[in-house]
Amino acid sequence: MARLDIRKLCFSVAGLDILRDIDLTVENGQSLALLGPSGCGKSTTLRCIAGFLRPTRGDVGFDGHSVLGLPPHKRNVGLVFQDYALFPHMTVAQNIAYGLRRRGVAAQDRAARVAEALALVRLDDFGERMPAQLSGGQQQRVALARALVIRPRVLLLDEPLGALDRRLRDQMQVELKRIQREAGTTTIIVTHDQEEALSLSDRVAVMSEGRITEVGRPGELYHRPGSREVMEFLGASNLFTGSVDRFEGGRAHIRLGPSLGLDVSAPLTPGARVHLGIRPENFSIATGERGAADRANTIPVRVAETVFKGNHVELYVEAPDGLRLIVQSRGDLFAGATPEIGQAVTLTVAPEAIVIFE
Repeated sequence: MARLDIRKLCFSVAGLDILRDIDLTVENGQSLALLGPSGCGKSTTLRCIAGFLRPTRGDVGFDGHSVLGLPPHKRNVGLVFQDYALFPHMTVAQNIAYGLRRRGVAAQDRAARVAEALALVRLDDFGERMPAQLSGGQQQRVALARALVIRPRVLLLDEPLGALDRRLRDQMQVELKRIQREAGTTTIIVTHDQEEALSLSDRVAVMSEGRITEVGRPGELYHRPGSREVMEFLGASNLFTGSVDRFEGGRAHIRLGPSLGLDVSAPLTPGARVHLGIRPENFSIATGERGAADRANTIPVRVAETVFKGNHVELYVEAPDGLRLIVQSRGDLFAGATPEIGQAVTLTVAPEAIVIFE
C-alpha cells in the first residue's frame, strides 16, 4: 500500500478540458470516494492513476515518487470494474491467480496467496467453481480478491456495486468496507451514489465538471457542507435565500419572506444576503400548536403530499410566502397514520441544524 498524491492533474481531449487541476492526497491505508454525476471526470481520474491515460499536465505519485513514466502493469495497481471482467473459461481460483502468474510467482506461493485471498472475501470453498455458477455478489468478491491478491499499492474501484440490485448492494457495502479495512490497502472508489460514497469511505471528494469542489469526512460533508451545490448533491435538502435582519445573543435572524424568518447560530452581518440549507430529517413535526409556540423557528405548514418509505415518511408541505419544503419523519411518528393531504401541521428546527452559505 502507498500514499497517493495527485497534483494539478489536467486531462484534455481535442481542446476539451475533462480534468481541471485535480489536487488530492489519500493517506496510506485510507479509502476515498470520488463522488459526482456522470461525466464529471471520476473515471478519467481513475484511469490516469492506473496509467491507462496520460494526463495533459500534472502528476500522480506513490509515496512521494512520480509514476507517470511507468506503464500500467508496473504501477502495481489493483482494479475492479463495474462488470467485474472475470474470465468465464477459468475457475474462481484461476481468475484470482491470473495476476500472480503474469508476475511470475511460483506455483506453491500462488496457491497460498489465492487461498488467503479467498478467505479474505469469505469464498474459501468456491475456488473450483466457474464464474457462471456464482451470484452477482460472489462475482464481485472474486473480482476484489483478484485485485487484492497481487498486494497492490493502490486499489481502484470503478462503480464496484453498480451492477447489483439494491438488496445485494446494501449487503456488499458492509462486506466491501470490511475487506478494505482488513486488507489495509489505499483505496479510491468511484461512484455516483451518495449513500455508497458516504458509507464506504474515510473521506469523500465531490467532483463537478472536472474539478474537486470539496473534500471531507462523510459526516462533515453531509451535515456541514461548504457549498449549496454539495449540500444539494449529498441527499435531499431544503435550500433558501434570505437576508440578515439582525444579530444578537449569538444568533442571526434571517428573513426569508414577508412573513417567515429563521434564527441561526452564526455571526452574520445585518443586511448580508445568505443561502440556507436544512436537511429534511432535522425538522420536528407537531400536529397541533401545543408545545411548538415557545420553540425557536416555528413554521406553520400545510401538507401537500405524503410518501411512505417504510422506515420514514416524506412530507411535501407548503409554508408561508410560497415556500415548499420536504420533511422526513420516522415511520411510526403518527402511529401508522400519516397526516392527510391538506392538514395543517407545525414544523420546528433548531438554529444549530441550519447550514449557512454566504
